[in-house]
Amino acid sequence: MSNFEAKIGNDKIRNYFVHSSVLIDVDGASLNNWGRDDTNTRERENASAVKKVYKNGRWYAVVAGQAWRYWWRESLGLNGWNLSPITRDKKVAFTDANPLEYEDDDIFGYMKASKDDEVDDSGEVVQDKKGNTKKVDVSVTRVSPLKNSILTSVTPIKLINEFSSMGRHFDKLLEKAPEAPVLYEKQSYSTLLKGMFSLDLDQVGTFTKTNRSGYKNITDITFKQIIEDGGSEVSDLINPNIPRARLNIETRRKRAKDTISALKTIAGGAKRTTNYASVKPDFIILAVLKGGNNIFDNIAVEEDGRATLSLKALEEAIRDNKEYFRSDVFIGKATGFMDEVVIKEQEMEGIKINIGSINTMIDEFVKVLDTVVI
Repeated sequence: MSNFEAKIGNDKIRNYFVHSSVLIDVDGASLNNWGRDDTNTRERENASAVKKVYKNGRWYAVVAGQAWRYWWRESLGLNGWNLSPITRDKKVAFTDANPLEYEDDDIFGYMKASKDDEVDDSGEVVQDKKGNTKKVDVSVTRVSPLKNSILTSVTPIKLINEFSSMGRHFDKLLEKAPEAPVLYEKQSYSTLLKGMFSLDLDQVGTFTKTNRSGYKNITDITFKQIIEDGGSEVSDLINPNIPRARLNIETRRKRAKDTISALKTIAGGAKRTTNYASVKPDFIILAVLKGGNNIFDNIAVEEDGRATLSLKALEEAIRDNKEYFRSDVFIGKATGFMDEVVIKEQEMEGIKINIGSINTMIDEFVKVLDTVVI
């Protein structure tokens, strides 16, 4: 890693990102739906359609980015994170917006508009001339350091319309009795989903208090608390006039490592009782790069009607961006998945390509975050 350590040492601005691309192979899945199927001319009251997008005259399956994030967040909770509680108020909902206590508020971001009682230096509530308690705006917002795409199928889909019924008393069907089966219909598909994500390592555990849209992550009180609890004050990468409060390095590293490691146990999706599908990646590529553009966005391609990996696109991505790498490349591929595609463990432009199972490569990659980057 000495080559990367030298580059990191020479970097005046360390805007480092974890960049990743994943592939998820699903069969008979119905992972994300959008209600009634209005594209079909048949009158079907109890018919639901999967989310899909139309491109170049063909339909592709879609899993919303929000759904993927929900599964991810839930997995982190099951792995030990203390998830931020959700408050619902009329037409809005928000988390506690407390990134010190709740790790997911730090990684997934938040928006909370609220006011609190104004207090003076002695801690007493301030009142106006009429005796009413004065209020102070304590609204906070945080852009998520974790950014992810939608999941979409690499190749066009051919949907299956599953005709089903809810009922056990089939002898009552002809009598039109209340016990007669209730008919419904749902869609499913078998496909290979692709997606990508980036984790902004500089922003993990780092917060601003500037009274400006998107920069008011925390209040002045929380800013001071971070410093008193062993954190530090650092300047913004672009604007040194914007002070930032940063959690201690051990906490930041753990949150970044936990976020990536959660992909080993991620689970979710609609219709799981009858159309269960694993949403754990069958393929993943991970690397740390300087800069926010994900270079692995086009390595999954359609070839002769089938989904496959473009090794040329992978090699081009590495060669064209060699100067921005701050870690080796780690590629995990499940046995039995695209066995016809052979990716060799090799060194390219001074960057080693490590190959192994999904969990092994994730474990090896997070060690980079433990020793080199943050």
